[in-house]
Amino acid sequence: MEAKCLKINLLFCFSIIYRGISSNYFSGELPATLAKLTTLLEFRIEDNQFSGKIPDYIQNWTSITKLMIQGSGLKGPIPSEISRLRNLTDLRISDLEGPEDAPMPQLNSMTKLHTLVLRNCNISGKLHDYLGTMTSLKHL
Repeated sequence: MEAKCLKINLLFCFSIIYRGISSNYFSGELPATLAKLTTLLEFRIEDNQFSGKIPDYIQNWTSITKLMIQGSGLKGPIPSEISRLRNLTDLRISDLEGPEDAPMPQLNSMTKLHTLVLRNCNISGKLHDYLGTMTSLKHL
């Protein structure tokens, strides 16, 4: 199923708090209309066949607590705007296509983060020291 079908269905649904479309055969880029889901609390798109990068508009989802982009087909790098998601408690991103040597995203503003999974995201460099001081972090 093409992502454009999803676009039609979400065009006027701006108060959605949960969007889970995992384990399907969705393809194409994530529709820009998803940027308008500013009250979104949870977004899961694991195990699909999307294309394109993780969109910068995720910064609009400031209420979100769970973001799971695993095996989605999306490309990296992880956008720096992800640091604006200060209410995240669960961040799981894995199996990104795209450039090698992507920098580790700044996550130190995510003081509520409980679970962090960044697997196979082509991240290089050093782990940030602040990870050791994030008292809410239980699963790394």
